[in-house]
Amino acid sequence: LQHYFIQSNLSMNLLPTSVQRLNLLYYTLIVVVLGIPLWWYTTDTYRAPLPHSQIEPLAGAKILIEIPVGVCFNPVEVDRNYIEKMIISLKPLLLTKLPKNGRAIYDITLHIADKCGSQPFSVIFTNNVNRSSKAEISEDGLKISPEKLDRMISDVASDIVNYVDVNYLHDHILAIDNPSLHSTNQDVRNAMAVATSYNILVSVVNPDPAAIKLGYDLVGGTRKFLEPFLSQLQGIASVSYQTQVIRYVTLPTRPIKTGEKFYITESNLPHLINPIESKLGTSTSNDINLIIYLLEEKYCPLLIKTGTGHLKDVSSFLSPQFGAVMLYDHRNQSSIDHSTVFATLLPQLKQLLGVRKSGSANISPRERYLMEARTALTHVMRSIDTLNSLIRLVDSIPNMVIGDHIADQVSASLSSLTSAMTSLSSGDVSSALHHSSLARHAAETSFSDPSILALLYFPDDQKFAIYIPLFLPVGLPLLVAYLDLIKRRRKNKDTKVD
Repeated sequence: LQHYFIQSNLSMNLLPTSVQRLNLLYYTLIVVVLGIPLWWYTTDTYRAPLPHSQIEPLAGAKILIEIPVGVCFNPVEVDRNYIEKMIISLKPLLLTKLPKNGRAIYDITLHIADKCGSQPFSVIFTNNVNRSSKAEISEDGLKISPEKLDRMISDVASDIVNYVDVNYLHDHILAIDNPSLHSTNQDVRNAMAVATSYNILVSVVNPDPAAIKLGYDLVGGTRKFLEPFLSQLQGIASVSYQTQVIRYVTLPTRPIKTGEKFYITESNLPHLINPIESKLGTSTSNDINLIIYLLEEKYCPLLIKTGTGHLKDVSSFLSPQFGAVMLYDHRNQSSIDHSTVFATLLPQLKQLLGVRKSGSANISPRERYLMEARTALTHVMRSIDTLNSLIRLVDSIPNMVIGDHIADQVSASLSSLTSAMTSLSSGDVSSALHHSSLARHAAETSFSDPSILALLYFPDDQKFAIYIPLFLPVGLPLLVAYLDLIKRRRKNKDTKVD
């Protein structure tokens, strides 16, 4: 077509003016009616519609989480009508003591339960307490004297808020939007970022295999003690584990001798990880390291000197958002005692997963509820942030292709997000966790779609480099022909005037 235009333009002077006009009109119609629509259709950017009006308001939305608390009592000790009146009186007092800053809103709802201990949080009004002025936490729940309920109802509200541990949950949620809290709140700083999956790497470090001849049975010990713990995390996150043995990695800091014992200062503990970290082979933020360091016999027992100058017989320490390290004293042993090892490391693993420090290796119903609530809230907030980031990205690049599969992912994420927020507001954290996990996965999948990423680094000058060689040979002959036609018409007018 371009060649035809050029040949036709060269022969224009050989044709009568009327024919030239008809040819020029004919060629122009071909370009305008056929060429431009064909180019527009083949180069048009397809953008499936995204629900902007539903996503954008979520950025400033408050996420309500209801925390149900069962109330139990002995009808012989206290009347049911009295308990029902006190529940109504406690409601406004609880609201005044709950945190109000941040994107999450908390609501504690009290209801009379049929059985104590049948749910994560239970308040038991009973005379069976050591001191009537003090609340006591037991396996069944929070024990409070009816006498305290009658005289100090405001203190009872504070006891319930502290028992539910709302502030601990709130600190974790605030850290999502305010990372600076990681440096001020030790509990938050210790915990790994919430993720849908984690990988635990259990490592035995032997600095001198020739001197330390110890049976490891790392696979068997890990299977026996770690797997039962991981089974308690089902539904919260997918957790896998691996084992390995690292040899010939010595302590970077030589322990200091004091009398018959050796010690390392508390400030030097993080430096012990540096030579080990390069050998671990972990590289993602979802990796959790449990390290068993076999101490050389000459340094056993190894103590830790605190900042106040006291020597503590502590066999392990926790490295925030990295893992836990156990300094294992293997004297008089032929193999590693995995029961002792995991009794020490599992409570620290709980801290890494966002549970408040405790000496137990089991996850209580109360702890599981807080883990589910923290995880669900985090997934909801991350989903909202990701969807809004996608909307801003799409708006900033008008020629970005938005396929139907991306729109479907966004719609699926939005639907799951709505279900998750509804479940949170009704206190069903298990359902909220399920839906929020789906919402986050769909949101992140749509945001990281290859068809979107491909255009992020496609400069505009490259587009001109593609289109100019296409349009210039077509448009230039037409432009020259029109200029020549205009010139001829002017010349004819001048001839008629003369």
